[in-house]
Amino acid sequence: MKKVDIITSHNISIDYEAASVASRGIALFLDMLVLLVYFWIVIFVAASFGVNTRDANVMWIILFILLLPAMCYSVLFEYLLKGQTVGKLAMGIRVVKLNGENAKINDYTMRWAFKIVDFWFSAGSIAAMFIATTEKGQRIGDILAQTAVVRNKPQQVYSIRDILNIKDRSKHEPTYLGVSKFTDEDMILIKNAINRVKKYPNEPHKQLIRDLAARAAEELKLEEVPEKKLSFLKTLLQDYIVLTR
Repeated sequence: MKKVDIITSHNISIDYEAASVASRGIALFLDMLVLLVYFWIVIFVAASFGVNTRDANVMWIILFILLLPAMCYSVLFEYLLKGQTVGKLAMGIRVVKLNGENAKINDYTMRWAFKIVDFWFSAGSIAAMFIATTEKGQRIGDILAQTAVVRNKPQQVYSIRDILNIKDRSKHEPTYLGVSKFTDEDMILIKNAINRVKKYPNEPHKQLIRDLAARAAEELKLEEVPEKKLSFLKTLLQDYIVLTR
């Protein structure tokens, strides 16, 4: 599963799971079904009222009623629903800005404009190729608009109760009393880092552990960072639960 790391203006990192090609494709299909139902309703209403379709002016009005909402559908819904269309809502995915800000109407318009290239001119092959090969799962419209499509709910979610199987103070004596100044979000970040380095013990994840240990030691005003950094972070998790729960 690809990750989308968003750095906000306050230098806070938010980690999302990128939406897959399949989920985005199904969302697009559902949106097309919504438009198809809309077309049927308009045609049914026109037929029910005995509209004269032989009149050129009437036909232009009907085409306008049919095509304008269809053209504006994705822009309008993504703007009103904060990055979601009906299809995206059903699939649990949405559009986000890479800088952490709320996407604006011009961002959604940029994505919509390049949908012609990404989807319609290439039957979706260009979009699928870019989503599958780019680091953040972006199609051309996403790259130019500086957006990405992410899952609302990651497949693997940690809450503070998942941090460690902690007992009580009688079974664990805290080592770092200052850890209580940290937040639940800090601990979840540490827990995620520990799980990542266990699952993918590569150099970037090991460096993340070193950086977190150094930052935690600095916040605790320790004279030096403990040599066993992974054990140090695990101890912080245990201490935090005992001291704050």
